[in-house]
Amino acid sequence: MATEYAVRQDALTRFSRTAQERADRLRKIRAALGAHSPKSDAFGKLPESQETAQDYLERVDATLENLDFAADQQEQIGEFIEESARSYQETEEHTGDQIRTIAAQSRGTI
Repeated sequence: MATEYAVRQDALTRFSRTAQERADRLRKIRAALGAHSPKSDAFGKLPESQETAQDYLERVDATLENLDFAADQQEQIGEFIEESARSYQETEEHTGDQIRTIAAQSRGTI
């Protein structure tokens, strides 16, 4: 036996907005982190210090790439959820139109 299934389109739309807000926040964090880099001698002047600096820069680059990826994923999630909400709305409207047509036909008004 089927149970009632309801979709809260307003909840989907709100969630979509929060996903976009998360994407925006991640991009702001990425921009802030990417705007700063240590001076070349920040890790010292010994040869090992340069290796440490290089390792640090590689990790920062990886972090910035991960933030870009996470922001893009949040944006895509938001777009997908928004499209899902629109699709549910269109389906609901189409179903309503079909029911009204059937009802009108049964009354002989068409």
